[in-house]
Amino acid sequence: MLLFCPRVDGFICFLSKQKMWWKLLVVMSLYPIELFYASIQDEQYFQIGSFKKPIGIDGGLIASFLYPLSHAELVRLPALFVEIDHVKVPYCIKYITVTGAKTIIQLDLIQSKTEAYALRNLPLFLPIVLKPKWIKATLPYSLVDGLVEEVVLGQLGTIQAVYCLRDQYMMAVNHHEKELLIPYCKPFLVDVNAVQKKVIVQLPEGYLEAML
Repeated sequence: MLLFCPRVDGFICFLSKQKMWWKLLVVMSLYPIELFYASIQDEQYFQIGSFKKPIGIDGGLIASFLYPLSHAELVRLPALFVEIDHVKVPYCIKYITVTGAKTIIQLDLIQSKTEAYALRNLPLFLPIVLKPKWIKATLPYSLVDGLVEEVVLGQLGTIQAVYCLRDQYMMAVNHHEKELLIPYCKPFLVDVNAVQKKVIVQLPEGYLEAML
């Protein structure tokens, strides 16, 4: 389990709990809080997901996201906006816990399960200025320039772009100087290595010929 704990000096500590000891792994800077002040002034936001339900007794909330978010970007957030009665209300983030596929956010002013319950199912927003960087850093957009291999055919080419068509991500692969579109979803996806930027796919029979 990783715990991401923002500090007031603008940096974030990555901690790993091993044998009941907290070990410092790395320190990185948070996004400037001024971006959030400006967002309030300009009323410019974009939705990233929503809270689902409280967890534990200290006011933690499970968050669900619209994008397959990069943890490295997620934990750089000093704050977020919760939409309450059509108003974007800013909350400072105390810490974020990521356990497997579950993300738990603890807000500074929410200290009990009862207080957290009032925020269940409410939408979450960020300043609009973060959208290009935020989306670019998330999967599958972060795979651009990565390699695509097919389980039988071998190397197909590199990912030149990622499109979102009717809520479906499509990888645009440069296959022998032609654009080959491959859905970023099962059953096409076999394995995704975000670190090495490598995607292994399995194409249906005749797919390659039909798409080129």
